[in-house]
Amino acid sequence: MFATDERSRELEDLQFTLGEGPAVEVVRGGMLVVVTDVTSSEASLRWPIFTPEAIDRSVKSIIAVPIQAGAIKVGVVDCYREFAGAPSSEGRAQALVCAEAVITLAGAGGQGPAGMIDREFTGRRDRVHQAAGMVSVQLDIGLADALARLRAHAYASDRKLDEVARDVVLRRVTFRPGP
Repeated sequence: MFATDERSRELEDLQFTLGEGPAVEVVRGGMLVVVTDVTSSEASLRWPIFTPEAIDRSVKSIIAVPIQAGAIKVGVVDCYREFAGAPSSEGRAQALVCAEAVITLAGAGGQGPAGMIDREFTGRRDRVHQAAGMVSVQLDIGLADALARLRAHAYASDRKLDEVARDVVLRRVTFRPGP
């Protein structure tokens, strides 16, 4: 829904571009993720592309907390730290409080989550989904495969997923069947 600073925005964009990372894992599994040392081999095996990018941005440990209302997954609170080690019980509690606050604020005043969304942050994702639809038609493949193709193209060309999506929507980039 939003990012608190430029580094958080970059890390969230990376996860969305790569399709891997703590937030992606939490959304898929619904469980809290705590990584005490991002430089560990375990982290590199878990997220082989995301991990070096996080390290380049001075991230040493991560807590990713699911934001969930009953069975409904709303999102993830990612907390990045510049030093390795397990979070203190106070730090872990603060991350959980942040997740609870999002649920509370989303329900406040009857606005729902829509009132909390930073459209500048999330608007780019709308374009990615539109581009995935276009690639799906161009290649006659499903949406999940089309999104994977967009991600692969962005990674191979060292570009952000949003940039590639914009070029697809503007028809500067097209995908054709074949090698």
